Amino acid sequence: MTDSSPALTVIHTSDWHLGHELNGHDRQIEHDVFLNWLLEQIETQAAHVLLVTGDIYDVANPPVSAMRRLFRFLNAATARIPGLQVVILGGNHDSAGRIDLPSALLGDGRVHFIGSLPRRDGLLDMNRVLIPLHDCSAQLAGWLAAVPFCRPGDLGIYSLPTLYAEVTDAGMTKADGLPLILTGHLHVAGGDVSELSERRIVVGGEEAQAASLFDARPAYVALGHLHRPQAVTAATTVRYAGSPFPLSSTERDYRHSIAVVRLKPEGCEVDLVPIPRPVAFLSIGPFPLDDAVTAIEALQLDPAVPIERWPFIEIAVRIDGPEPHLQSRILAALEAKPVRLVRILSVRREASEATLDPMTGANLAELAPHDVFAAIFRRDYGGEAPPEDLAAAFAQLLVEAETAEEDR
Repeated sequence: MTDSSPALTVIHTSDWHLGHELNGHDRQIEHDVFLNWLLEQIETQAAHVLLVTGDIYDVANPPVSAMRRLFRFLNAATARIPGLQVVILGGNHDSAGRIDLPSALLGDGRVHFIGSLPRRDGLLDMNRVLIPLHDCSAQLAGWLAAVPFCRPGDLGIYSLPTLYAEVTDAGMTKADGLPLILTGHLHVAGGDVSELSERRIVVGGEEAQAASLFDARPAYVALGHLHRPQAVTAATTVRYAGSPFPLSSTERDYRHSIAVVRLKPEGCEVDLVPIPRPVAFLSIGPFPLDDAVTAIEALQLDPAVPIERWPFIEIAVRIDGPEPHLQSRILAALEAKPVRLVRILSVRREASEATLDPMTGANLAELAPHDVFAAIFRRDYGGEAPPEDLAAAFAQLLVEAETAEEDR
């Protein structure tokens, strides 16, 4: 290996959400296309490590088909690429116990599952947190600090900053001059959120500031949870890999990608490789109802396309008042079209943005809990927004309620 060659190549991907459905529509074909493409990319990019930073499944108790899809992929990847190491972290959608279980079966080896923060006798188990990474010659080339999603009760004596400080200190000591990759599944301030598909996760009562978590020592910080691929401003290279394809209508314009991270002695290089999108995501509107119907009727689509590859479509209709026949007219116009409806969105024309109420005319699926909480507070307490400490307490309560439901 010459000095100009990469010492270690890592493919960073995240938020696969295996088993995901969109308004009842199956996504299995999209996952199969993505995983087949990813397998080719691992080989083409000569990757030494595949890193998945959480939300491998869409729900804590995923269907058997989703679990089968994951293990079929891992079997193919490890058979096809000798020496490939795989690290899979638990996310807020995952059951920590379900993610941890394969580790007990596999032991130390090429595939690492880290569902919960590893502990031994109540203390952080750095022997499991810190994973050695090897190059194509099986030489030690770097280290990875595996920090999964931390539920409110997981931190114990730590805050997020003190947890990451201790893990980074231990990782840098272990690395001893080799590059260290730090991981996480969380929302750091400044990251762009997709409201319809990303649950708000707040640990310790507030969103973390990237600058307080990640200093300049790690070569790369690999994050999961936010579905838009994006960099975060910090003292080192910090990236969300993003999801492999849109998981809601708000994500249809995202440019999904994998991050190919090349760690060299002189530093870190990141190349973004766009992920092909096998299913189109269409949008009409917001138009008045008659215009929306006309736009639907004008769609030119191939009727020979298999149903599992029919485009998704969102219809936004601008309304001034009650439209009792809105849904029936939209559905009638779509009936002969080879498309899959995601949602019909009613957009109310208002004289002033200040008069908008997020609960007026909205469907239940379109309401974000923190928006409803803020709207009720404004209604009952003179139009003022809730204080920051109260909003943070509500966000913490929401996280605890959601994670308690996932862990049942």
